[in-house]
Amino acid sequence: MKQGIIVVNHGTVDQDVRTRSIDDFVLSIGDRLEEADIVAVYTDGDIRKRLRENVGEKVQNLKAAILSMKERGVTDLVVVSTNVHDCDEYKQMKEETVGLAGLFRTVGISQPLLYSETDMNVSARAVKSAFGERVGEDMLILVMSGDKTDGVEELKLFEKSLQEHIPNSHVATLHGENKLYRIIKKLKADGIESGRVVLVPFEFMAGENVENEVSREYTVLAERLESEGYTVEQLFKGLAEYDEFQRLYMRHLYDAAR
Repeated sequence: MKQGIIVVNHGTVDQDVRTRSIDDFVLSIGDRLEEADIVAVYTDGDIRKRLRENVGEKVQNLKAAILSMKERGVTDLVVVSTNVHDCDEYKQMKEETVGLAGLFRTVGISQPLLYSETDMNVSARAVKSAFGERVGEDMLILVMSGDKTDGVEELKLFEKSLQEHIPNSHVATLHGENKLYRIIKKLKADGIESGRVVLVPFEFMAGENVENEVSREYTVLAERLESEGYTVEQLFKGLAEYDEFQRLYMRHLYDAAR
């Protein structure tokens, strides 16, 4: 048996953020599974092109990485999702992996961070551990991409679990029912017209130069809260930079490898 592990992410050309997140996660996997063949791939073709042209680095897409694993003698493959929820990107990753599953003895695909009811609960506890002391008695708003239709009930369940650990907390999404303006509207209706808000991007990687939607919109959302009278503390880094969430992604990896 030879185990191969492919970590799948949207990608970034920001080397500092990459080192602190995806590269550190790969190293953490290697520390625990020393015999495994581990690689990271990026799903965004433009990011792969920019890395190739700017720094001469060739990062494979998922299909190429799977075929390379086969060539290197991998018999048991695990494809690791860094998605937060069950989105189109995750569905595409599953489809590509299943299409080549016949090349291996076993193939496992890890689930996104928020997938089952158990995930909602343990992720809420991880949020409390990572940010609870920083938030104190103030407000916490997590920002994620969300989806226009899929995952609505799951996100409501996660927010409910989260509020059991940090009462003044909300999940804002860029799409769907939980857009920030609706959260602000609810806060105003409840008489909370000012106060301190800790704003956290709920994405595997995040930062000013990271090429995902939440990172692009993060500063705009912070400015919107400030314009409405709230004082914002910005914690602008991704979940992979917190041990609490790396452990949850590792847990999903282990589950997929069984």
